[in-house]
Amino acid sequence: MDIKKFNRYFLYLLSLFIISLGAAISIKANLGTSPLICLPYVSSLILNLSVGTVCFIFNIVFIALQVLILRGNFERRQFLQIVVGTIFSFFIDFSLMLVSFLNPQDYLSQMVILLISCVVVAFGVLFEIQTEVVYLPADGLIVAISKALKKEFAKIKPFIDTSMVITAAVLSIVFLGYLAGVREGTIISAVIIGPIVRVLKKYLDSYIEPLIN
Repeated sequence: MDIKKFNRYFLYLLSLFIISLGAAISIKANLGTSPLICLPYVSSLILNLSVGTVCFIFNIVFIALQVLILRGNFERRQFLQIVVGTIFSFFIDFSLMLVSFLNPQDYLSQMVILLISCVVVAFGVLFEIQTEVVYLPADGLIVAISKALKKEFAKIKPFIDTSMVITAAVLSIVFLGYLAGVREGTIISAVIIGPIVRVLKKYLDSYIEPLIN
């Protein structure tokens, strides 16, 4: 295999692990998870299943929705999202095991851990978008909707993220009797991860590009 192709796939797999690690850290911060993991996390509490298991279920649903929305325009290579979603789901549970020692006892510690999780996720997202291999199923669904509505991805994503957060909040209150996974940290993550990615891209692009292109 060509070394640059190998680098591309290696960085992509690394991006999945880094994103899952950031998501796991955000869960341990206990200030609300990022929109990416919010709905699966709340559902895992309701169903008493691991976060990774519920992520896998959601991934299959997201892929099925893409096929229904795009029909003949669904790219066959995007079926690899099934593999990617499975790997990412495993990484979520593995990452939660890795960070099981994190148990912040005060608000300041929780906020610091939350901000660290945002930076970690941003690194993962940067590698993911730079390698351009296969969408994560949640992102793939947003791409499918943006294509169907003929709107830019960036304009559709906030609405989908907001919908998932609201759904998670409603399910949490209805089935758990309290608000879980949705707090100020959810809003902070949604607001700052994008700008962090842009800053990282500005400074790291020149190092990543030669590795994969």
